Amino acid sequence: MAAAGVLLATIDASIVNIALPTISDHFETSVHTTAWVTISYLLVVTAFLLVFGRLSDVYGQKLVFISGMIFFTVGSGLCILSANIGQLIAFRAFQGFGAAMIMSNTPAIVTNAFPAEQRGMGLGVIGSVVSIGLMLGPPLGGILIHYFGWHYIFAVNLPVGILGTIFSLKILKEHRADSSSRPFHPLDPLLWILSITSFVLIFGVGGRSGLNFGRATIYLAITVALVILFFARQRRSERPLFDPVFLKNGIFMLSSGAGFFSYMGMIGLSFMLPFFLEKSVGMPPLETGRLLMVIPATTVFASPLAGYLSDKLGQRSISTIGLFISTASMIFMFTLGHESSTLRMVVNLIGLGLGLGLFGSPNNSALMGSVDHKNRGAAGGILATVRNLGMVSGISIVSLVFNSALGRHLVGDTLKYSIAFKTALPVVVAFSAAAIILSSLRRSV
Repeated sequence: MAAAGVLLATIDASIVNIALPTISDHFETSVHTTAWVTISYLLVVTAFLLVFGRLSDVYGQKLVFISGMIFFTVGSGLCILSANIGQLIAFRAFQGFGAAMIMSNTPAIVTNAFPAEQRGMGLGVIGSVVSIGLMLGPPLGGILIHYFGWHYIFAVNLPVGILGTIFSLKILKEHRADSSSRPFHPLDPLLWILSITSFVLIFGVGGRSGLNFGRATIYLAITVALVILFFARQRRSERPLFDPVFLKNGIFMLSSGAGFFSYMGMIGLSFMLPFFLEKSVGMPPLETGRLLMVIPATTVFASPLAGYLSDKLGQRSISTIGLFISTASMIFMFTLGHESSTLRMVVNLIGLGLGLGLFGSPNNSALMGSVDHKNRGAAGGILATVRNLGMVSGISIVSLVFNSALGRHLVGDTLKYSIAFKTALPVVVAFSAAAIILSSLRRSV
């Protein structure tokens, strides 16, 4: 059932990415404005993951997980009804509440279901489900956009969400890891949510000309002040939302940092590729979806293998090798252009999918295996928070650079989108390189 929830969320994410160029044209909005269809979703998910992760430890993982399935399914239906870009952005934010409930519980549910010696394999299976969802998204999105329109990309969530909710009620076992404790003080989640929102807005105040440094500096100062206040409260609190014990766990912190930068690079590249392939190369959405399916199709095989190998050989070496492979694939993308052959693109995307698959499950296994079982719900929430914070930060920064490059070059679309892609690509490579450094510093569990 945890896999069903992950499948629901990943299908939605990959379908939306493939539709962004079409949505941008339909509403006649800029690339940066259209990016908020994804950013609003990731922002809400990121802000509430930690909250729902801790609530699941107190009130039960089943209750929170099933509530998330319901919220997400209803949100998908609302997205279908969107009449303008503002409504779509708002309904995507509504979806984010459900996704936060689902994602914050999945690592803890899986970790509790497997013994320690099979934890990597279990998380590897979830990694495969993530890849399947990402693999189904692009071709499904391409078909739906081609034959019905972009509104219908959200319809695929409805049957999965309804069936997933029904089976979760019947099959999923309740687990309260810390049922004797009281929940956190209400001021703590408020501070956390405001700090995440302020952080995202640092990169969300740009436009065609680039970043508005004055307003960005104000948001940066607000973010720093909120974060300092939040962690000061956590150190003094008897029932913290974010247990300070995590900050003293070297494996946990380095795994979180590696995941953060890895997801920044991954989502930034995923955001740019549909624009590059459709606008510069000239691929229709259907063909773009088929090509991008190569990444998760490779990851679906690499992820469980990486989980198995990490159980035997340790997490650090496997995950770091994976990051080297994915970073090398990103670097080779500098050689791509509108005249590049499909085979050349496929080889590049296979390398990217292989690297991401080798990194993900060992890194998650190290992170979840380094904490006490009573804190696994909170740790799962932090894991998902780090992932989504990396994604929302990555897409905010990359979309800003990408859109700014589009505005500076008054040339045809084919050349303009190719230049923008090459301009933003070094940012993506830098994110991935930072992940390599952190992953190599972390020891295995």
